[in-house]
Amino acid sequence: MIIKNITIENFRSYYRENSIDVGNGLTLIIGANGDGKTTFYEALEWLFDTVGNMPKVDSKYISKKRSSELMESESARVRVSMTYINDSNERTVQKSFKFTKSLSGEISTSNYSHEIFIQNGVEKDVKEGDLAIKMFDRDFASSIRKYCLFKGEHELNIFNKEEAMSYLVETFSQIRDFDPYLKFMGEAKKMAELATDNAIKADKKNTAAAQNLRNLITLEEKEIGHFQSELNQKLTDAVNFQTLLEDLEKNREASKDLVDLNDRLENLKAAKDQMQRSINENYTFRLLDEMWILMGFEPIAQEYREFVGKLDQEQRRQQSKYDQEVGAKKIVAQMQKELSQGKVPLAINVPDENTMREMLDDEYCKVCNRPAPKGSDPYNFMKARLEQFLASQKEDDEENDEVEPLFKYAFIKELLDRYSVLHNNMGFLTKLDGFIDKAIRDNLKKHEEVEKYSSNIERDEERKKQILAQTEGLTEEQLISAYQNISEWWKARTDAERQSEILKTKIEQHQTKLEEYQEEYSKISEESSAAMYGRSSQAIRRILDAFTGAKRRNKREFLNQLEAVANEYLALLNKGDFRGTAQIVEKQDNSAEIILIDTDGSRIYNPNTALKTTMYMSLLFAVAKLTTIKHENDYPLIFDAPTSSFTAAKESDFFGVIAGINKQTIIVTKSFLIEDAEGNSRLDKERLKQIDAKKYRIEKKRPFDEKDLSTIQTTVESI
Repeated sequence: MIIKNITIENFRSYYRENSIDVGNGLTLIIGANGDGKTTFYEALEWLFDTVGNMPKVDSKYISKKRSSELMESESARVRVSMTYINDSNERTVQKSFKFTKSLSGEISTSNYSHEIFIQNGVEKDVKEGDLAIKMFDRDFASSIRKYCLFKGEHELNIFNKEEAMSYLVETFSQIRDFDPYLKFMGEAKKMAELATDNAIKADKKNTAAAQNLRNLITLEEKEIGHFQSELNQKLTDAVNFQTLLEDLEKNREASKDLVDLNDRLENLKAAKDQMQRSINENYTFRLLDEMWILMGFEPIAQEYREFVGKLDQEQRRQQSKYDQEVGAKKIVAQMQKELSQGKVPLAINVPDENTMREMLDDEYCKVCNRPAPKGSDPYNFMKARLEQFLASQKEDDEENDEVEPLFKYAFIKELLDRYSVLHNNMGFLTKLDGFIDKAIRDNLKKHEEVEKYSSNIERDEERKKQILAQTEGLTEEQLISAYQNISEWWKARTDAERQSEILKTKIEQHQTKLEEYQEEYSKISEESSAAMYGRSSQAIRRILDAFTGAKRRNKREFLNQLEAVANEYLALLNKGDFRGTAQIVEKQDNSAEIILIDTDGSRIYNPNTALKTTMYMSLLFAVAKLTTIKHENDYPLIFDAPTSSFTAAKESDFFGVIAGINKQTIIVTKSFLIEDAEGNSRLDKERLKQIDAKKYRIEKKRPFDEKDLSTIQTTVESI
């Protein structure tokens, strides 16, 4: 199949009708970011999507510019078509639908169609719907379209897809041709063995021995099946752990750097937080209110001390005079009372209250040093004495209450206490000016430290992004897990491989026994009427084994052929850059991967992106070439931005090689553009002159508003 033309009408930014004539070799569609490169690619994806028969209508496909122009009840259409040559006939496959603006301004869709127009001379035949889909799938099989469209560098590795290798081999090799024979011979084997069993059972002479051997054969087949299932699981485990180890090997340095970065970031963030917490910038309260207000306070404090001292001295003088006057009056009154009784008793507080209560409790006079039993005269005297004392205390309180204090409140004492606090902090006050300055300078220094920490954190975070961007989509968690689990993975892989070898040995042992039992069983059949059935069963088994072996060899031969052709293209795409080879490695779980081998025979685990891209594209070209040979029909390769990692010189060489390959290739790219200081792009015409290709420039029509899609229109111009 050769593409002749692609037409896009009102598909997103492709306003009205836009036509591109495609060359038989290389076609370049050049545009800057945002000019419509991806939209062109997605238009083809939509056209090639033939899965199911439901209409693939989405309002996001409609040109905003065209829909904004519609009057009420007016309609237009979205259309993508491709004209191609197949079997010497020109055909046009087309998808389209109508969109209409309602009276309220809403856009509705209708009239979805999928058609193929077949040119027969001057007449044109039309196939619609399912018929169109079936015809297009015959012309351009969905199995082949899987290896046609590729968006970006990350999609080029076809082996990344699940069951990719099996699909590739079954689709493009002759391995599928073996399947009907294998199925037939498998059924024939079962029928022959059943016929043999029935014939032997009919021979009563050998029934017991035959049944015993049949039971042994069945047992061995079950054991082989059991061990084979275990072996398959162990082989899968070994492959999985090997893949993990290879990923780690490819990213060993990245994983270590990431672990180191995370440790450093943790320390930096902790130090930053600690420093941040140590900053006290409550200047309004702490410095202005508590500190600056006290600056120059020393003279005021001294004056305060002198004034309060004089007040205290005067209060003490007046208090002393007052106490003398009150005390003299109380003494005269007491003396007059005692003299009136004709005696001078002991002081009322002798003995004291505690002593009198103790003597009453003990019923013993400790003044007279003799017993005083309860109820006796001594006891009653002591009791009366205690009551007298308590009464006197009450009288004193009453008397005191009757005396008006000279100074009711301790204001002078409070003022003196305040001065004591001031005096204790006077040293601090004298240094206050320096303290405030130091507080500000310390905070500024801490801020500088915080900024340094922030800068280092930002630098390391950016380094993390760079590392992750270079690790083929692996997450940070995966890289760290890989680094932490490498020893366990080595052990797990080794254990899986060791167990696999043990299981293989067991399978071989049981296979040997099975063959022995089958041979003995065949001998029994030879001695009976089942001889013919036995020989047939044995022959069918051998044929089945031969087909199975041939299928395996055919698969490996196809992969070897694919590898050889891929290396031819790899040498062309890396002329003068890389002298190693590509190798397709088949894994035990029926998957595969393509790897690079250096000139010394060692594997290159982490090739640069440009080399990796050429490796994948070499494989795609090889698949296309072998497919063309098998199907006797070519098909195009369409790439969206496959060379973003290439240098300008590498790109020029690459496109030059592609142009020289006898293969229809469409590449959508921003290469060959030079950007000026204002951000405007222009074509690098000197580089373009070196490339033999059909060339188109796509770009947004000016003026436009990036925020208003109704102003965006992609123009297509042939270069």
